[in-house]
Amino acid sequence: MTTRRILFDLLAASTGGQLTRTRAFLKRFRQYDPDSEFCILQERNALGAMVERSDLQVHNIDPPPGPRFLFRFGWQNLVLPGIVKRGQFDTYLSFSHFLPWTLPDNVTSVIGVANLAPFSDEAMKSEAGLYGRLRLHLLNRTILSSASRADHVIALSQTCRDVLEARGIAPGKISVISNGVEMPGPMHDGEAAAELRSRFGIPREFILYVSHFYPYKNFERLIEAFARLPQALRDRFPLVLVGEPHDRHYFNTVLSAIQSNNIAVRVIVVPGLDTASLGVLYRCASLFAYPSLVENSPNILLEAMAHGTPVIAGSHQPMPEFGGDAIAYFDALSVASIANSMATALSDDDWRERARKMGPARAGRYTWDRFTRDVVSLYRTGHLPVHAASSGPSA
Repeated sequence: MTTRRILFDLLAASTGGQLTRTRAFLKRFRQYDPDSEFCILQERNALGAMVERSDLQVHNIDPPPGPRFLFRFGWQNLVLPGIVKRGQFDTYLSFSHFLPWTLPDNVTSVIGVANLAPFSDEAMKSEAGLYGRLRLHLLNRTILSSASRADHVIALSQTCRDVLEARGIAPGKISVISNGVEMPGPMHDGEAAAELRSRFGIPREFILYVSHFYPYKNFERLIEAFARLPQALRDRFPLVLVGEPHDRHYFNTVLSAIQSNNIAVRVIVVPGLDTASLGVLYRCASLFAYPSLVENSPNILLEAMAHGTPVIAGSHQPMPEFGGDAIAYFDALSVASIANSMATALSDDDWRERARKMGPARAGRYTWDRFTRDVVSLYRTGHLPVHAASSGPSA
């Protein structure tokens, strides 16, 4: 049998969910694919030491100063095909949405669609500037073009599959393979929790939201909703926001919203945390609020559930697809609805206790082992295993 030669294009994986998904896959894939030859393309050593392995070849690309997407588009269309031909690769794999136009015809292509913001009216409306709206429009066209030309398309949710089908992508080439989540082991948070509380001034009870700062993450409505809570609830449960300010302009907008709502003394902004510290914060939180306007496979939602945090989230898909009856829902476009949902959850100790038990059981359906096994089966055979029907884990 001829050994499969796979080019794994990770040039778009630089932060957030894309790196999480890639690391989880690379950690496990040899359990299901012991013999394929793998060559990884990455930018600026994005994956670090984890790809320093004898079973992997790595091409590290250092783009020049300037817009990353312009360099990537040119490099992938002009340079990458030559690498494919010289290396005699037979499979192109990417968890991002881009498929080079110049890829040789005899190469099987498997791409993932990770971003649904370009297909969301709410995400488009949340962009205040022309550049943001133009970027979403271009991503929309690029994703649909790549998906229409690819041999196989990985959708991270049934919601994603529905979006692609509605826009003309052939159903037969779309496979739903949802993200997984790392379930925590035995936890001893005493000292770590005390250190975090001391470092950031976090009290014993609080509302938590974790997300990088982008407009479609809907921070402003959450802040306004928090400002509408009864004074007694705001005093007892401050709002803690954790995330990297990748969109600096929007981050400043969020800070301004906190000031204009006169709640600065009850809102704590934490500029990102490592995985272990974030896990501690999840477990300490009284409530996790998730108002994001658009997601594909919501990693953060699954993480909060996995750690037993009571969760309320927007009622639009795919949040109910993943949360089921383990969480409560609100209208993410309505400040009043968010505020009412927070007040109800914070006032119902019995519900929060039930949610702490139901969340891990629900999140446990989504495993990185299953994700990895399904991806390997897709590029090796063109089909998912029998256990993974096209709709993915039951919702």
